[in-house]
Amino acid sequence: MGIPSRMEDRLLVLSKLKQTNYATILTDLQLQGGKRIAVEGAVFGQPGIKRWTSQPLAMVGHDYATQTQEVERDLTESITVPMDTWLAAWTAVFGMGSVASVMLGAGPAYAHTIKPMDPNAGKDLPVTTIYTEAANVGGLQRRLQSCCVKDFSFEFPASAPGKITANFIGSGQITTGVLATPPSLLPYNVLMSNDMLFKYGTQTTPPDISSQIVLGSVKLTFSWNMDDKNSRAPGGGLYRSRAWLDTPAITLTFQRWVDDAVSTPNDDWLADTIQEVNITVQGALIASTYYHSLNIRGLAVIPTVVKLGQVGNKSVYEYTINADHWLKQGTNDVLVITVQNVETSYLA
Repeated sequence: MGIPSRMEDRLLVLSKLKQTNYATILTDLQLQGGKRIAVEGAVFGQPGIKRWTSQPLAMVGHDYATQTQEVERDLTESITVPMDTWLAAWTAVFGMGSVASVMLGAGPAYAHTIKPMDPNAGKDLPVTTIYTEAANVGGLQRRLQSCCVKDFSFEFPASAPGKITANFIGSGQITTGVLATPPSLLPYNVLMSNDMLFKYGTQTTPPDISSQIVLGSVKLTFSWNMDDKNSRAPGGGLYRSRAWLDTPAITLTFQRWVDDAVSTPNDDWLADTIQEVNITVQGALIASTYYHSLNIRGLAVIPTVVKLGQVGNKSVYEYTINADHWLKQGTNDVLVITVQNVETSYLA
């Protein structure tokens, strides 16, 4: 055989840009202006194929298929990376759909305020083109067209960088061939779980309860219940034609030490007390008083479950805040994720 393909030599390139529409792939020039990413596991971009076969047909004289034909081509992939601020913003933007970016001070720091997109403003999640390789041959060097982040999670394992997992779906359409002059590897500005500031309690002024949180227990998940049934249209051939969204689903889980002297967390849960959750992780200095950072804010939440559990020889409250317990109050936002980094904008 020839030389085995090594994953250390392969490329994964993400762009901050969205496609102008679902059918139009990003140009190589736009991909060359993106970021080369190091991931925990390989991203091959291998399509899934659905075929029609004649095997179920009767009156053929035997039990076997005589014909087969491809009817659908699909693409699902997953990216897992350390919690770098560029990637945190990229994931949340393409996963939630709406972003507003502003320069902080004289720069080069920027704040990106990310929210779930309003379906009244459009039914399609923004999509982008992803470049990936499985080997150093043209047929396995691939541009994955029309990819949207179906769901993502931000996890904060103990004594480690946070972790981002993004699951995406593409149209299934792939353009092969090498990406000449790819971007250089992105140096990560990681956010460490041990630097988390966790506020929870009274709305607008939640107290800092960081010392009560079990290190490594915090996880946020956001997903869209995609309208997968109607993602294909006549004229689309083998491929998806759109990324229509349906309803958002937000879940937050964390563990909190049980205080021997008070039962307030349990009492608040039983009373359906509306709380605010505000989580911040700060990283390296960018300039002046601005830092790489991530902030997650839910203005009005009620825990779905506060279960009593055990960590070692200590009691804990195990919080779960499910999708239907993130409340909409007037014109207030339900969930806002704000990321500070040195990127000027996302989507455009």
